[in-house]
Amino acid sequence: MGRLSLVIADYDAEYLQNFEKYLITYHPKRFDLASFSAAEPLNAYLGESHKIDVLLVSSKMYKEIINTEKQEIVLILSENESAAPSGLEAVQKYQHMDRLISEVIRLYTLCSRKECPVYGNGGTQVVSVVSPAGGTGKSSIAAGCSILCTGRGMRTFYMNLEDIPSTEMFFHGDSRQSFSNVIYQLKGSSPNLWLKLEAARCIDAGTGVHFFRPAANILDMNELTEQDISRLLFEFRKSSAYSAVFIDLPTGLNERNSSVLKYSDVILMILTPDLRLQNSIDKFGKGLEMFEERLNINLISKLMPIMNFSKKQINCSRVSSYRPIAEISDHSVSSGTKAFIRPVENPAFLAELNKAVNHFLPDKKQEASSMDRMAALWEGTEGSLGVSASVDRTAALWDGATASGAAAALGNEAAGLWDGGEFIV
Repeated sequence: MGRLSLVIADYDAEYLQNFEKYLITYHPKRFDLASFSAAEPLNAYLGESHKIDVLLVSSKMYKEIINTEKQEIVLILSENESAAPSGLEAVQKYQHMDRLISEVIRLYTLCSRKECPVYGNGGTQVVSVVSPAGGTGKSSIAAGCSILCTGRGMRTFYMNLEDIPSTEMFFHGDSRQSFSNVIYQLKGSSPNLWLKLEAARCIDAGTGVHFFRPAANILDMNELTEQDISRLLFEFRKSSAYSAVFIDLPTGLNERNSSVLKYSDVILMILTPDLRLQNSIDKFGKGLEMFEERLNINLISKLMPIMNFSKKQINCSRVSSYRPIAEISDHSVSSGTKAFIRPVENPAFLAELNKAVNHFLPDKKQEASSMDRMAALWEGTEGSLGVSASVDRTAALWDGATASGAAAALGNEAAGLWDGGEFIV
């Protein structure tokens, strides 16, 4: 992946330390960083033959710099609203770090004459989430999958392409840009498209999921063409910045959906046991067949149905011609006098959804842990006893008879799903 050489200089050593920690945590492969809290070593560094894309320097230290000719761009790290020196752009020092970094990248792509190509090692999994009808909990499942994968240590992106996005029901970010900026950049031909997309994205502080804020004007979504979608997904795959990208699609089938499904690795189709939806499900299936014929691509093989709002006492093993890979209980209604809890904040919902995620994104850490436990069971024990214990334990852990039973088993295993806003399992 193309890395930007960033030099930050400020007399505040504690600020520099926190800045470095943030970049290491959230942008480990984006920047080559050098920091200076004194003017003398900074000038010595600038005098050497170092490649520097961005020099981010405080207004006080800028006055002590001897040479700024070798830097691609110079940005002033400003503590107030005062104007930057003539010909330079300023970035506010005291703001959310995510917004600051996005602003630095945005100004770099605007001011730099240099192209910075970004290529990864591949491996980005594009997962589309779609439903034949509204009210199936599609967005909760798409958001929940994103949260679960981030909790597994995967770098995950949630992308909402609905006509009226529900993104802010799940994720919140501090960015001035939105999906309107993304659409604008996709229609342009200037270089460094991926850097401009990075500048537009947000990071949810509670979950660590990356996302775009909804378009400033919902009518902008009508401007998104198949060519735009193709280019957008190509950039995500080329950069390999994310292990998984979950795309929350509009209900039903339309041109936007067909464009995304064409480039998806997995298609999660969200169903419910509501008999009134059977007709919609049948029509959706016929529509997929028509898309397959028109696009000359096999979509059915990518399809993974999930039964949401499942009534465990009712046989939901098959809906129309589809057999769900997983069933998720109805967690939409709170009990007693407790306040309503959104599904993505409900450990029982996440526990059941986690089993569905394992079908298309196996948890490598969980697999390794399972192997370690199996080895421990075998060690010093007869083989038959070890196998028996493992089978009994696995059955108890993943018993899907009731949501509470599954949640309780997982809770005993991992001491709870949520701890301080971070997913552990």
